[in-house]
Amino acid sequence: MKKKIGLFNKNPYEIYIIEYSKRFAVDFLLIKAVMKKESNLNPEAVSNIGAVGLMQVMPKTALEIASQLNITDYSDKNLKEAEINIILGTYYLKKLLNYYNNNLILALAAYNAGIGNVENWYSKDPEIEEKICKIPFKETRHYVRSIIFIYKIYRGAEKLKNFLKI
Repeated sequence: MKKKIGLFNKNPYEIYIIEYSKRFAVDFLLIKAVMKKESNLNPEAVSNIGAVGLMQVMPKTALEIASQLNITDYSDKNLKEAEINIILGTYYLKKLLNYYNNNLILALAAYNAGIGNVENWYSKDPEIEEKICKIPFKETRHYVRSIIFIYKIYRGAEKLKNFLKI
């Protein structure tokens, strides 16, 4: 039976999360929230559409990002390696945050449904940048809400942990 990872338990991938959150300037708690939602912290996870690993990166996207980061020895089999997946997923998340001027709703929607879909939705209804309920895809609406919820829990837990000096 797999051990559940609670709010105060040490995440086995935390060293990579911290390193790459600093390198790419993304809140490490946001990365943890994405990982929790995407794979439930399972590096072997593969979605029904082919997204792989902790941050559920699509192989085509991973190849593009690996090229941008000058990772010359990358191949799809590397996507199940925690460090590689966290590097690629965190960089991609940062890229989306930059693209959408740090709008978390749009960046998370694009991480889930793709930039093309988000651009299409936004062109029809710019309110989606502020209102999750305006996202047309039910799965993406749920995805964005879930990650923001998990992120808030992690932020609260981190404050409590610091307060209690755990």
